[in-house]
Amino acid sequence: MNERDGSLHAQHEQIDRMIVEVVDAGRRHRWPEYRRLFGALREGITQHMAFEEEVVFPSLEPRAPAPIGALREQHAQLRRQLEMLGAAAPELDPDGCVAELHELAALLIRHHAAEVALDPHYATRPTPPLRMDEEPPIDLRGLQPPEPIVRIFQELERNPGTPLRVILPHEPLPLYGLLQERGYAYSGAPRADGGFEVLIERA
Repeated sequence: MNERDGSLHAQHEQIDRMIVEVVDAGRRHRWPEYRRLFGALREGITQHMAFEEEVVFPSLEPRAPAPIGALREQHAQLRRQLEMLGAAAPELDPDGCVAELHELAALLIRHHAAEVALDPHYATRPTPPLRMDEEPPIDLRGLQPPEPIVRIFQELERNPGTPLRVILPHEPLPLYGLLQERGYAYSGAPRADGGFEVLIERA
């Protein structure tokens, strides 16, 4: 199987390979590459969990509420680990970050095994492809105001013609007027992980 066969099992294989690449970049102290790859990994896992929570879990929950509850708790644990890794400074503790990535991989393996045991169709259940090969959105949820807005306009200044995707803790209503004043269009939607993603483009 590979990521092109459109199955949840293939998505897990794709995520596993990306973890190996992130770990390798961390071990080699290639921090820009590490951050880029980790951003893609985080986005891929988020997409994968969103599909399971919106499509897979509701179909299985009526006959297996307790196991699905355990899987949902594992999703919450995965989000906590991703949040912690995203907030870490890998240059200051590369060994710690690599150890956390190994822990993340181990949790994903246990999670996948539990899903396969519960759902006989898991390996072949059709899914949309993961968007891990495109530039991941910039996650600004950990910043205090007005830092997210400052970062957004700095990025737009650096790359004025390039669409920008950002993740914020909630819908940024005050941002919209500032974008319109500067000639930008925007669209956004809530994310399955609790944030709000906005796409910003030249109007």
